[in-house]
Amino acid sequence: MLELNWFINTPIDFEYKNYILLHYVSEIDNSYANHKLNPYLLWTEKLVNELSLFKDNFELFHNSLKKDIVGFSFLSGIKYSEVSIPEKVEEIFEIVDYSKPILEAKIKLGYQLHKKYPQILY
Repeated sequence: MLELNWFINTPIDFEYKNYILLHYVSEIDNSYANHKLNPYLLWTEKLVNELSLFKDNFELFHNSLKKDIVGFSFLSGIKYSEVSIPEKVEEIFEIVDYSKPILEAKIKLGYQLHKKYPQILY
């Protein structure tokens, strides 16, 4: 099973995380092929939720950082300087943006299988 914080564990490297994700996706495919949705379906939902929460919470945090005032205009109001995002965080965002649709597709497939064959939950 993939850890909930797999995308922020070291090393933070897109290619490495891609291999980890693809290994997990192959585990899901094998489980679905063996007519077992549990535990992968619900766990994958939790993983997608964690990816979304991370991104949303980071954006809230980033927007709440104090920024220097660089100018003022009567038309546009106060202009603030941009707070830079560290390179590793940007790479984490790439990992999240890449991983989320793949995992969501596996969730969708799992629910389609469950709807078609409700007896395969366990």
